[in-house]
Amino acid sequence: MTTLPPQQDQLRNPLRFFSELLDQPAWVAGWVFALMVINMASLAFWSEPLAKLILVVFMLSAMLMMGLYAVFGFARILGLGHVFWIPLLGYLIIQLQQIEGLFAGYLLVLSLAIGVSLLFDIRDVWIYLSSKRAQH
Repeated sequence: MTTLPPQQDQLRNPLRFFSELLDQPAWVAGWVFALMVINMASLAFWSEPLAKLILVVFMLSAMLMMGLYAVFGFARILGLGHVFWIPLLGYLIIQLQQIEGLFAGYLLVLSLAIGVSLLFDIRDVWIYLSSKRAQH
């Protein structure tokens, strides 16, 4: 049986994530929105199997993010929600060498966005875990 963090006795409604997102600095909300749009743009290339994989990974990440939010709230630990992007980014980089045209351009933009996001995520999770270790 899992237990919730001591300061919390019930889960948050995951839909409140978006209202709390709007309470963040404008650049944070803008960045999250841009990531959503870039990932959802995979629908424009739906005939490509890789586009389907991108959407599936995006949806899995979103579900994990909502689960983390329900437990921890809007905290730096939410960076773990993008853990599936790590293998996806490696795969995208390999595939980019074999793809041309507009889809290749999309994959390059997506790869750059995921890479930047992962840098933020790694930093955020590190800070979160370091602060938890310092409390104990």
